[in-house]
Amino acid sequence: MVTNAHRHTQTRLIGVTVAVNRKRVTVYVTDNKPWSLPVPRTVPTAHELGCGQGVFLLDSVAETWGSTIYGGLRPSHKAVWFTLARRETAA
Repeated sequence: MVTNAHRHTQTRLIGVTVAVNRKRVTVYVTDNKPWSLPVPRTVPTAHELGCGQGVFLLDSVAETWGSTIYGGLRPSHKAVWFTLARRETAA
């Protein structure tokens, strides 16, 4: 997601925050371009087979993900976040 933020927003201001507990890890990647939101595709195009699959891959491995825009009527930045969950094993 850091690569996506850099590549698709050309911003020099990218932040990463990670929240961890025993069952989940949630990562927030922030940038100062709130109008550039990620859009997943169901299948990457032929052009994207070597690159451009960040959100597609994220959608396939994350328990949940999304984006949040901050700043109200005057958006100032956004966060793309995702949660990876620990798989439960049978006892």
